[in-house]
Amino acid sequence: MPKDGPFSIPTIRGRIAEKLDKASARVDEGEEEMEFPPSPAEVALRTSEERGVVALACLILENLREHGGTRAPKRPLETVLRKTLASFGPKEVMDIEVEAYEILLWLGSTIDPEWSQQSSSDVDQIGENSSYDELIRWAIGGNHDLEMDYYSRGRGELTHRRVTPISLDAETYLHAYCHLRRDERVFRISRIADLRPMGGWSKHRRRQGAETKAKTQAEPKPKPAEASKPTQKPDDSNDDNPQMSLLDG
Repeated sequence: MPKDGPFSIPTIRGRIAEKLDKASARVDEGEEEMEFPPSPAEVALRTSEERGVVALACLILENLREHGGTRAPKRPLETVLRKTLASFGPKEVMDIEVEAYEILLWLGSTIDPEWSQQSSSDVDQIGENSSYDELIRWAIGGNHDLEMDYYSRGRGELTHRRVTPISLDAETYLHAYCHLRRDERVFRISRIADLRPMGGWSKHRRRQGAETKAKTQAEPKPKPAEASKPTQKPDDSNDDNPQMSLLDG
């Protein structure tokens, strides 16, 4: 297992975090953390399966702790999570994070059936203030390509990519076809420096304006309303006749 060192602990963001933020904290700020007696012997995690399930449990607890959901002690939790995740490659870390996300999502939708991941429907309109999540869903729904500036994982270099989004996993990973690598790749959303439609926002606005104009011109024009014919009054009106009174009114 790699030595303890710098490692970025992933956290689950997006709709799950928003949902937890709105909930009343289970643990008050400043409340004492849980304490455990010393163990007579060290516990070794010898297999990848053992490290994986521990990392998964710690990741769920860490995200709950951030929102006041558990009294689990912070430092041991972060230490175990960092060590276990550091023993895996990027693919395994992604699998663990997506699984943790889906577990929390399942718990949330089970407790509140009206709240589910399906709330993320396709996005028809985007603007410069749109989130990366909205841009990606717009691209997937309309089969659009996107431009992005992305920090590579290995060297941390800023690279320019053209991508065709395929899916958005756990609101954290973008699965897309990368035109630079000519292959499908998985990109971490937190490493995206900028994301925009192909050609930039100015070109997108011009294209959007042209599409709106073409759509307006293609719509059939409404026929002019026919002039209303004057109502011919009966020669002999009779106020005592209820039907006649109704027609005249």
